Amino acid sequence: MQPISRPLHSLHRPVVTHEFDRTDWLRASLIAGFIATFSMTICLAVAYAAANAIGDASGNTVQRWFAALSENELTRKVGDRFFVGMILNLVMGLIWAMIYARFAEPRLSGPGWRRGVVFSILPFILAVAVFFPIAGIGFLGSGISAGALPVIGSLILHLVYGAVLGALYAIDLRAGLSTADGESEAAEGSERGAVAGIVVGIILGYIGGWIVGPGMADLASRPVIGIAGALSGAAIGILIGSLIGMNVHDTPDR
Repeated sequence: MQPISRPLHSLHRPVVTHEFDRTDWLRASLIAGFIATFSMTICLAVAYAAANAIGDASGNTVQRWFAALSENELTRKVGDRFFVGMILNLVMGLIWAMIYARFAEPRLSGPGWRRGVVFSILPFILAVAVFFPIAGIGFLGSGISAGALPVIGSLILHLVYGAVLGALYAIDLRAGLSTADGESEAAEGSERGAVAGIVVGIILGYIGGWIVGPGMADLASRPVIGIAGALSGAAIGILIGSLIGMNVHDTPDR
């Protein structure tokens, strides 16, 4: 019998199936997305403080750019819309994380942080091309006379988000589960815990926001703060509930 001959190059050709087989993707993406969005927000706060320190409306070109970056149509929205916008930023961070985990990550190559960085280009493009005009600062930030700073700043923030998201999601949170059945049970428990966490988080978050509302009247109205508290509680509830649900099924029978 003659052996079946195959071209030499085909023996070393990698097989790309793009199959999705990670059972803990929901839990892992929510955890990674929560931390990545928080990291992005911290960087935004630092950048805003730096722009305030460097900016000078009567200074040189760069100083005027930084002044325009820290004082514009978007940053002047310190009322209800801005407050809700910050909460929506957290929600969008979680949504992008789920999209990354379910659709993008299995199709990208390289280390986790690099996959996240590549993916972050998509929300970056949408931010500067769609969100900027909606927020009143123009396409690519052209409406605030800050040169290339709005685009550069947005790119840096999204790269930070993507790198943190990709690096954390690449960590195998299933380590320690000895069998495939255990992995499946842990994943199912995590998802049930996440759902319960959302419900409990919304209730407790709204109550908490309503209680502290009078003390934050300079930021937003009491109902808006209550809604913001509910959204924040839901995000935290997802994180805590998914971890609790996973750990319940990860505990060996005694």
